[in-house]
Amino acid sequence: MSFVAFLRENGVISDDLYAIALAKPDAETYICDVLISAGELDEEEIATLKSKFFRVEYTDLSSFVLINGFDYASLEESLVIPFSTSDNTVQIAISSLDNLEAKSKVELNIALCEKTKNLAPHYYIASREKITRKFKEISDKSDTDIEKILLNATSASASDIHITPFDKTFQMMFRINGLLKHYKTLDIANFEQMCISIKVMAKLDISENRRPQSGCFQKGGIDFRVSTHPTFFGENIVIRILNKDKSIISIEKIGFCEEQINYLKQICTFLNGMIIFCGPTGSGKTTSIYSLIETMDKKGRNIMTLEDPIEYKITNVKQTEIVPGIITFADGIRSILRQDPDVILIGEIRDKETAQMAIRASMTGHLVLTTVHANDSFGAISRLREFEISDALIAENIIAIIAQRLLRKKDETGRTIISELLKITPELKECISIGYDSANLKKNVKNFKNITDDCKAKIREGIVSPQDARNVLLTNCG
Repeated sequence: MSFVAFLRENGVISDDLYAIALAKPDAETYICDVLISAGELDEEEIATLKSKFFRVEYTDLSSFVLINGFDYASLEESLVIPFSTSDNTVQIAISSLDNLEAKSKVELNIALCEKTKNLAPHYYIASREKITRKFKEISDKSDTDIEKILLNATSASASDIHITPFDKTFQMMFRINGLLKHYKTLDIANFEQMCISIKVMAKLDISENRRPQSGCFQKGGIDFRVSTHPTFFGENIVIRILNKDKSIISIEKIGFCEEQINYLKQICTFLNGMIIFCGPTGSGKTTSIYSLIETMDKKGRNIMTLEDPIEYKITNVKQTEIVPGIITFADGIRSILRQDPDVILIGEIRDKETAQMAIRASMTGHLVLTTVHANDSFGAISRLREFEISDALIAENIIAIIAQRLLRKKDETGRTIISELLKITPELKECISIGYDSANLKKNVKNFKNITDDCKAKIREGIVSPQDARNVLLTNCG
């Protein structure tokens, strides 16, 4: 006797409905859907009737325990799920014992799972609703598994993970090639536990949610920097991914033109002076400096760095990470100067003391590479003046200033830079030393190609789109 016949025999359905059901490919599913949609029975009542028909126990899955290593995803459509184990058996919830395909799938997976391969299946009836809901809970738990999210983000070459809570959901996004891309949107009920897990990993205070916090952790040789920030619906979390084992892009592939590449390689052989890279946060300044260092004789020259943070590991280079409260850029420069360096990378000039120490290093027989926040190469000169570096010292010690931005490639294979390279010629040195401002300095530079010129060239070559170029130039260049 079938379950549909059992329903007719027990007066649950009429002879006419029974006849209609028999004409359907899946009579049992059809009749259950009809009874539920008509309000005659609910899912649990149908499950109870099935337990009587099949003469097996009913379960509401309240005793569900996740079996580590079990392939739940392959069973979701079959409405069958293991929910606990004992010494000899695996307890399995199924919506219908007539579903031979579902039984075959679950029993195969039991045999393949290390923790269940020697256990026998023992079936229980559960409602379709309860089984479906349990699969959703498992899926949500998997979706909020931090290690899985980190793996997916690094596999996608993301630079950042954004986790943002809203009223009923929270959203995860990856920043890839400079753009935020949607990863998952999940129920807000899963957010708090995920937030706590991240805070524990980053050694943050899990009880504090009213103040911003920052921390870090390492997984698989990759550094992750965590920042939390209070918002109306909860703490916004951003995780910066610093894969130090990532290969450094060669200077030929970053986006510099041939003339710029040749000049940069030339000045990298200088024994002293300062090379400055400028641009807003996220414009690829550090990547360009790393690429430049890769062109140097790293065995014959003592190259030392001060970075916050170290973004790539460079062979034959002594790298030091700035640690707040322990070592600053200025302190680090003082120490490095006692280490007989030839080349010094200073990750960023942020204050007067660091600027003065950097200039002093470039004056005393060291090649210094550094970055400053400025919109263009002339703005970098103004920035040094703000740090009270005299015009004479700027003119005498700066070799070149490179300003750059990052743009997505038109073919979406990555990003390229648009850049300008200001050579500090004898004529320009004189103008700087007598105090010309940016506007007058620009008037006294001949054959200078600025960022906009480089951008137009890359548009003509089909490397970047006009719209992307316009957005970046308007946002960052004023």
